[in-house]
Amino acid sequence: MVKVRTLAALVVAVSVGLALVAGPGRAQDKAAEAAKPAPPKKMVINGMSFGVLRVPEVAVWSCPGGQQGGCNLVAKVKHGTEVMRYESEKARGLKWYRIQADGVDGWILSTFLKRPGT
Repeated sequence: MVKVRTLAALVVAVSVGLALVAGPGRAQDKAAEAAKPAPPKKMVINGMSFGVLRVPEVAVWSCPGGQQGGCNLVAKVKHGTEVMRYESEKARGLKWYRIQADGVDGWILSTFLKRPGT
């Protein structure tokens, strides 16, 4: 792709037959690409802290933010359960992920997730 910055370059580009890309169309393509959600990722529920199991069951909420964010408890998921991680959002200054596992679909605090095998 050739970027044309001056009128003289535009005239040369058109006379040579180079394909030009219109500005707004390209910007819309980039915006649509950025809005495309990331593919689901396999993760594991992690209730460990410094080698000690501190949270054997992690709460899954109906929306990001947990109880203080006005959300309802959907379920509790056990430490070590494999889940699929989907979208992420920030709420109350913390990062939350939407997960699905064993018929449960809800939001969990990002600190309770880890990659399998880590």
